[in-house]
Order: sequence, then C-alpha cells, then structure tokens
Amino acid sequence: MLAAMTLTAASCAKHDFFDETTITGNVGPEAYWEIGSAAVSAGGEMEFTVQYYSSVSELDHSEVWYDIEETIDQTVTCPWTSTFSYSLSSNVKAQKRVSQKIKEYPHLAEYWSDSLHAFTFTGTFPVSGTLARFSWSHPEEFDSTKMVTYFGEGYMETFKEAVHTRMQYADYRKMYIGMGLMDDFTQYTDSTEDKNQGEGIYVYHFKQDADGNTLPWVTDSMELYWNKVTFEMLVENSANGYYDVDYNRSYSLNALMKVYDVRGVYSATQSKEIAIN
Repeated sequence: MLAAMTLTAASCAKHDFFDETTITGNVGPEAYWEIGSAAVSAGGEMEFTVQYYSSVSELDHSEVWYDIEETIDQTVTCPWTSTFSYSLSSNVKAQKRVSQKIKEYPHLAEYWSDSLHAFTFTGTFPVSGTLARFSWSHPEEFDSTKMVTYFGEGYMETFKEAVHTRMQYADYRKMYIGMGLMDDFTQYTDSTEDKNQGEGIYVYHFKQDADGNTLPWVTDSMELYWNKVTFEMLVENSANGYYDVDYNRSYSLNALMKVYDVRGVYSATQSKEIAIN
C-alpha cells in the first residue's frame, strides 16, 4: 500500500495524500500511515509505518493519539416459560476515554527516502493491559454480587417483574412443576371443551367462576408460589447445566498520527479503528 502512495516527483508541488489539516489557515505537513493489523492484544504493541513530508516548513516530530471505546453486550434469558420466550438483551457502545497523546517520535533526517520522496519510518505504540476483553457467560454457579456489578442495581427485580406480567396458565404450570415448588398442580386446574376446535377438544386453564374469571383463591395461591421464585431460579437452565446470563465487555481504539512542523502546525492521518483482544 505504501508503494501505491509513492510520490512520483521530487518537486515542491503539493501531493495531498493525508486526510485533514487540523489548523485552518496554515499549510501543515502531509502524512499517511498504515497499521500492522486491525486488532491488537491488550498490553501489546501495535506496529505502524508512516510517510510524511512538508513543502513549507521544517519538520519537528510526530505523535500517536487515540481514544478508547467500550462495548458492553448483555443477554439474560428465562428458559422456564411456555407461551412466550423472554430474553432481555442490550448492546451499549460509549467513549471510555477521549483522545490523548500516547507516544511521541522525533523527526530524523535519516528517515528520508529518495524513492518515496518523503520521510518514512516504522514504529510501535503501546496498548494498556487493562483493556483486555472480559466475559461472564453462562456460569455454572450463580453469583448475585456479579449480577449487580455487571447488570446494575434493580436489574434482577425488573427482570422478574417483566416475566411475571406475561405469565399464563401454561407458564405457571411448567415453571412451578419444573422448579419443584408444588407436587399437585391439578388442584388449581380445570378444563373447558373448545367446540371451535372440534368436539371433544378441551382447553386447560385455572379454575374459573361462572363469568370465566380465575377464582381469587387460585390467583392468591399462584402469587404465594411466585414469591418463592427467585431471579436465580428464573435464569437457571437446568437442561444445559448453567445459568442463562451473558455479559461481555470489549474495547477498541480510534488511533491516528499527528505530524508537526517547527511552527507547531500539524496534520493528522486517517483514524484507524483497532479492536483489542
């Protein structure tokens, strides 16, 4: 790619291969860079190659700057329901740190390349080891402290209420029997022939009054059992041997190179987005 950007004339004509001049009214150096990879390990070094020159002033130094973006993915699922599937997911990406200078590089005459008609050098810049990916995914043991830390205060209560408001007869039956909260669910159960579906077809439901409303004592009983259901029980995926919570945190950089002349005028290269592993 550097070869494609080679300057084809040694004159003072302006070859505009950089992306922006950041100080309006002054002609700054021109610069172009390539990074070694689209990803880097936390605590590692990212390699780069830069080309730059100025037709109006002596060059002074260059700097790597980058900001840090944090991405958090969360998913929590209740596997106990029958008439509906409930899974709460979110993806939040936000700037964790504004752009800052990371490393400075002196300008040296020896960087001049006759073939490129520009100065060029290869260097590296560091990436903090604190920016490593983190995951708490499908744990085999539940930890309420981690739930609060990673999902926030009140999350478990809000999730439980959201499931509760959607519950129907079949959901209560599957949940309470599956969780071992009651041995005899039939005491709350009745059936009605649904002639719309055909003779002899029965629909099961909670015991009802003459108007088709669930009997109050049945409703009260369901609430008593619901109070025994904890968030931990709601997200336990016993069939797979884990809890259905998933938290992932990752970081990325938006890095660029600034090349300064002796006047303090600089130009910036194109910003490169770099994932951190």
